[in-house]
Amino acid sequence: MNEEPNILVRTFAVVWPYVIIVSFLAWLIFDQVTAVSFFLGSITSVMLMSHNYKTTFNTLNKDPALLKRRAIQNYIFRFILYAIILVIAYYGEGLSMIPTFVGFTSFKVALMITAVLFRGSD
Repeated sequence: MNEEPNILVRTFAVVWPYVIIVSFLAWLIFDQVTAVSFFLGSITSVMLMSHNYKTTFNTLNKDPALLKRRAIQNYIFRFILYAIILVIAYYGEGLSMIPTFVGFTSFKVALMITAVLFRGSD
């Protein structure tokens, strides 16, 4: 078995510097509300991808026949939580919905950055 971490594991290491840098730039360029909202969306994205990664691999190790069901459950759970966070951002003072939504894409953007940085190393 390959001991080298896969792209998802590497992405967890890349996403945090990305989130910190973009949040800081959002604070400098726009305002504190934009930076905090982006950070909230990013934290949500990373947390949910971590949950998805852990539950998928636990299911794979315990009962691979349940993978499809687990994937559907994770998908539904993620989108319900995304909706809750967007509602909180919409109604909450000091938060903005658009930067929160953009923060939801953080893990995917970090995944693309990771794919480019580690291209050919697997």
